[in-house]
Amino acid sequence: MPDEIRLTRIPSLAAVYTKGADNFLYHIANASVASLLLQHGLPLNRRHPLMLTEQNGISAWLAKITEYIEGNASEKAVILRLRRVMVEDALEPDPDHTAEFASNCYLLSGNFNGTII
Repeated sequence: MPDEIRLTRIPSLAAVYTKGADNFLYHIANASVASLLLQHGLPLNRRHPLMLTEQNGISAWLAKITEYIEGNASEKAVILRLRRVMVEDALEPDPDHTAEFASNCYLLSGNFNGTII
């Protein structure tokens, strides 16, 4: 796996309304967590793997995270994007979220220690 993987913050409308197949995976978090991920990279942890989804799972994930941050007006949901090919070997299928979001979801855990920046 590469030492550096580009993680990008993108506008929610751009992610939801992009047409056609894309080669990216997405993670959605509140603003403070997203900021930490952008600064320090994606953690690889087999006990607490990071969930990623394909583009068509973004709307469902945004709806779900909005329920949790609704009471805190200062918190906003942030969409982070990374190239699928860069993490493909470290992904495991996530059948529970795949069913819930009606989109392929994955857990980023990998069989190695490290951080993806």
